[in-house]
Amino acid sequence: MVDYDAAVAAVQDPNADPILLAKIAYENPEFGANVAVNPRCYPGLKRWIAEFGDERARETLAQYGFTADAFGGPVQDQEAPEQAAQQAAEQKPADAYAAAQHAAAQQTAADQYAAVQSAADQPAADQYAAQQPAAQAAFEEPVATNPYGFTAEQALTTTDQMQIAQIAQYAPELRACIARNPNTYPALIEWLGQLGDPAINAALAFRQ
Repeated sequence: MVDYDAAVAAVQDPNADPILLAKIAYENPEFGANVAVNPRCYPGLKRWIAEFGDERARETLAQYGFTADAFGGPVQDQEAPEQAAQQAAEQKPADAYAAAQHAAAQQTAADQYAAVQSAADQPAADQYAAQQPAAQAAFEEPVATNPYGFTAEQALTTTDQMQIAQIAQYAPELRACIARNPNTYPALIEWLGQLGDPAINAALAFRQ
């Protein structure tokens, strides 16, 4: 359980660590309503609170238009369609994410090609092509040593934002896998990049 004073400080901090907020919501359910209104509370955590939080937390989310249906489905933001659309976009499968990233990379390459001579482009393209197989080969799936049963396969493929946060918190040996998971939310990616871990940095570079 998170220390009471630490939990109070975190839920009032507009720049709170999303992983800590998830831990507070899970281990200190009486703070669920406070976590739900924190600006760093990501959509997946709101969805979890709306379904599993205490009555006050669920009522607080309902006031903002977040509701969970009786079958535990995704939260629907009834008042903000744009936010709901953004949340749906974050849940796209990995192949859709990869396609979007590839399209963005293609556009960037096209812009750069127009700005420089084709003779200078070819060595850069050859170097990039040579680096990609090496980066992929360098990644070695870590051995899970955490006592909670989280596996490397889960860390690489899960789309459950709450589970992603829990793995990052309780299974540090799998953080490189979380970094490679295309479903990992941006705030956690930013946090992982600040750890200075070579394996995590290599995994983050593979995403780009």
